Amino acid sequence: MRLKFEDLPDQTRVKLTEKGREDLWHRVDEFGGVKQLSEAFDFSSSKMYNWRSKNSFMPISFIRRLMGQNPPEISAVKGKGRGKVWEIDLPVEIDEELLTRVEASVTVNRKGTPVYITDEKSLASRFIDLLEKIGVEQSFYNREGRYEVRYSKYSHRVLSSLEFDREFSALVDEEGEISDEKVKASDREIPAEEFDAELYSRSKTFDLALARGDKEKIQELIAEESSKVRNLVG
Repeated sequence: MRLKFEDLPDQTRVKLTEKGREDLWHRVDEFGGVKQLSEAFDFSSSKMYNWRSKNSFMPISFIRRLMGQNPPEISAVKGKGRGKVWEIDLPVEIDEELLTRVEASVTVNRKGTPVYITDEKSLASRFIDLLEKIGVEQSFYNREGRYEVRYSKYSHRVLSSLEFDREFSALVDEEGEISDEKVKASDREIPAEEFDAELYSRSKTFDLALARGDKEKIQELIAEESSKVRNLVG
């Protein structure tokens, strides 16, 4: 799905590209300048002068009031607090795979920080790749075999608010089951032979190979794991 300007929450603060700044302040001048705009729309003139001189983040309400549904070019967004900046070029394609993994495996800790938790490094790596694809910064932690990926509260607020269709293969990766020659996740199941999507979970990939009786794939996976063990022990 496409994340557009109008999808951003009201608490958003926005930073503009150089062209975007020119378009915005040209519109301000068309309104008669900062002072007249301040009187007409109840925006602080001192804040507007500050935004103009420092090229700082501005409330999205200010952008929307001036530009409507035709916003200037945006270079970055963030929430109200001191959280990480999300450098983004709107509109941007958001993979339904990412949104599915967010819904299935991300929890919010006591500090409000979103945390993706898994016991497979391959899944953590895939989640990081999907976040990097849309410019979301993240932090990775290895907690004695439990892997955590943390990212900004603001970007999570945006991602978790979007409507999307769950991607079946991502659900299988995150919480599915492969047994009795069937691939199962949520309320859906299909024969293992008919499942043709890529899995990133090593354990589910192995289970799928077993369900299919794919001896070549089983041997390949066992050889890869053996190589990892040899590298660990030197």
